[in-house]
Amino acid sequence: MKKVLLLIVVFFLISASSIFAQEDMGKIIQEQYEASDMGSISSIADEVVGPEIREIIPEFDIEKVTGDLTQGKIEFDARAVFKNILNLFMKEVYLNIRIMLQLIVLTILCGLLTNLQSAFENESVSQVAFFTCYIILVGVMVRSFTYAIDLGRKVIENMVMFMQSMVPTLMTLLISTGNITSASIFQPALLFAVQIIGAVIKNFLIPVLFFVTALSMVNNISDKFHVSKLIEFLKQTGKWALGILLTGFVGVVTVQGLASSVVDGVGSKTAKFAVGNFIPVVGGILSDAVDTVISCSLILKNAVGIMGLIVIVLICAVPIIKILALIAIYRITGAVIEPVSDKRIVQCVTELGDSLTLVFALVVSVAVIFLLSITIVVGAGNISAMFR
Repeated sequence: MKKVLLLIVVFFLISASSIFAQEDMGKIIQEQYEASDMGSISSIADEVVGPEIREIIPEFDIEKVTGDLTQGKIEFDARAVFKNILNLFMKEVYLNIRIMLQLIVLTILCGLLTNLQSAFENESVSQVAFFTCYIILVGVMVRSFTYAIDLGRKVIENMVMFMQSMVPTLMTLLISTGNITSASIFQPALLFAVQIIGAVIKNFLIPVLFFVTALSMVNNISDKFHVSKLIEFLKQTGKWALGILLTGFVGVVTVQGLASSVVDGVGSKTAKFAVGNFIPVVGGILSDAVDTVISCSLILKNAVGIMGLIVIVLICAVPIIKILALIAIYRITGAVIEPVSDKRIVQCVTELGDSLTLVFALVVSVAVIFLLSITIVVGAGNISAMFR
């Protein structure tokens, strides 16, 4: 009987210590969260994500998501989100369907004028009529393309703004986990890279894309004037520049992250061993206490990193859906007008769809770069923790 009572007492003591440990860790995580300036990140995230995201995730709350992540849980209804994305896409297609109707009417009119040119006394009259319709058609397309360009530029600016606010906080949490070398390398490298990538894409690649689109429209206005080779050269230049940016940034950050995380991991393990063995009486207690604080910082860092990934995706979500809706409109229009329209108009509509696809690619590329950078930073901290 005494043995049974002893076992019951031991069981309750173990359970109580486990509960108290969980409560202590939760308290430490909450204190670190309040000290990490997450409020400013949340306000900036709310600003750059925008109210339109409520159409996809109606009850999204950044602070609640971060708190859930620190506890290892997140509420996410994938079916409802997918349904909302599909509804938003169809809504954007419906809102832009007037563009398709305008283009179809104009192309049919151009086709009629071209086919009736034999009825005119002078062929130049039919050419003037064609050019008039073509210019009106180009005006319609330029408006929608300018809208897409502005959308792409704005979403890139928002991602850069969010990354600039998040990197210092992420570095602070990285230092709190003992990754001093990683933080000293990552912070200047990431802030510099984020600024450079945003500047290159906004001030070089987007203007080049706009110029290429304008040349494509001019290239299709006449059978005698062609700048196809220049257009192809500029497109290849833009693709190469984007590829070099993506590859160079990810390669450098990955190598630096792996190297510095090993150094931090070995250093932390050495320090923990020294504290535990060379400080008399309380060395082991101090070592365990430091290990607990570092573990809490690691949990919070991972939660903030995942929150950053989610916010980057949400910043892009609505603009990408709008751009995809425009791409779908122009692809459908090109397929519909091909049998009844002049080949120059069909080519112009098709090339504008290609330009919209490049806008989409630019936005996605920037998002991928930032997603990878956050993942590498979070992973570097986790690698160093493995050495401890």
